Amino acid sequence: MENKSVLSLFFVLILIFIFSFTLSLDAIANNNVMYGIYSLIGFFVLVFLSVFESAALKKDGVSVSYWFMTLSVVSLIVLVWYMTRAGTLFGWW
Repeated sequence: MENKSVLSLFFVLILIFIFSFTLSLDAIANNNVMYGIYSLIGFFVLVFLSVFESAALKKDGVSVSYWFMTLSVVSLIVLVWYMTRAGTLFGWW
C-alpha cells in the first residue's frame, strides 16, 4: 500500500472508533439495545481490520504498523469495558 491510502485507512478507523464509542455510551445511558449492537459490530470490525492491517504492514516493514496495533489494543480495552458495562446493565450475566 502506498502511504496516502494507509493514512486514509487509519483515519477512517479512528472515525469508526469514535462512532462506536459514542454509540456504546448512548446504549449504556439510554438502554438502547440497537445502538449497543451497532457499537459491538463497529468494535469487532475495528479490531479485525487493525490487526490485519498491522500484520500486513509489519511484514512489509512499514512503521505505521505500530499505530494500527496500538489502535487495536485500545479498541480491545474499550470493548472489554463496554461488554462488562452492557452485560451487567442488560442482565446478560
